Amino acid sequence: MSYVFFSLFAFIAAVAGTRVSRFLAHRFQIVDHPDDSVKTHTLPTAYLGGVGIFCGFLAGFLGLWMSRPDPGFVSAARAGWLVLAAAAICLVGLIDDIHNISPRNKVIGQMLAAALATLFFGPVFVDLFSSFPRWAAAGPAFGVVLFFVLGASNSVNLLDGLDGLCGGVAVLLGAGFFVLSRLTDSPFSGIQGALAVSMGAAAAGFLVFNYPPASIFMGDAGSLLIGLLSACQMVLFLLQGPGAFLASLFIFGLPILDTAVAIGRRLLNQKPLFVSDRGHIYDQLVDRGLTKKQSIWVCYGLTTVSSAVGLAGYGLGLPLAVPLYVIVLVITFLIIRQKGFLKKV
Repeated sequence: MSYVFFSLFAFIAAVAGTRVSRFLAHRFQIVDHPDDSVKTHTLPTAYLGGVGIFCGFLAGFLGLWMSRPDPGFVSAARAGWLVLAAAAICLVGLIDDIHNISPRNKVIGQMLAAALATLFFGPVFVDLFSSFPRWAAAGPAFGVVLFFVLGASNSVNLLDGLDGLCGGVAVLLGAGFFVLSRLTDSPFSGIQGALAVSMGAAAAGFLVFNYPPASIFMGDAGSLLIGLLSACQMVLFLLQGPGAFLASLFIFGLPILDTAVAIGRRLLNQKPLFVSDRGHIYDQLVDRGLTKKQSIWVCYGLTTVSSAVGLAGYGLGLPLAVPLYVIVLVITFLIIRQKGFLKKV
């Protein structure tokens, strides 16, 4: 019952936060202007939607932490580090949305958020790296968290290219992570359930205003936040063993696939890796004749199928899951190549 109540609480807080953010964005002209290259909207559109998502996440997460409907919740101090990490990366994205900071400074901000998240994971990593001196365990622990934070946050950021796409996918990611946390029944199940529900419900509240035609964008503040929360989930599943970890990667499959296709396409066509283009999966679906709404629903479907494969694999057990995952990956690669998603755009 607590999960239902606080998911509704997070949803309402996100709706309210997004409405206020939209008003402030127009009041202070914090808007995204269309261009003739990668942007698909036709009118100046408010930024700051990520602030609304953060409001929803904070309301849901803290409410669930205080109610503690399941075992597996951490101390107030550790939960505080996670909230600070989320606030830090949201702030980094917000500054980028307003002032367009350099990629180097954005990465430094992501590293700070990863450091704060490492303090949340601290005691678990000390046990994991028990062969290290206690003081030295912080190094490899930070390296693991940083890898996931940079990878997930930038993958979600790349996926934020159509109205309603990233917000809707975030709702589905929250649902997938929540179901997996129930299946694993691990010592982390409580905190994982709170993370999943608060993220998914907050994204749903934002989606009310972002589903096409969008009246506000999440910006980097929202996409980096969703990436960090997803990264924390995957690290927690990593600590539970290969079965749970591989399942979590499949739940996060669409952002990983889109990033892999973008990198592969740019390498094959000798293009710069860090220059935006209209070659993402969702862009190519539109270029092949789908409407923008049809493209985002295809992406919703891909996320749902990928999550279902991950959850099914976990249910089957690792010996059967690995062949299943390999078959799905091979089929996905063949479809991507056959349909020309790696060709020059």
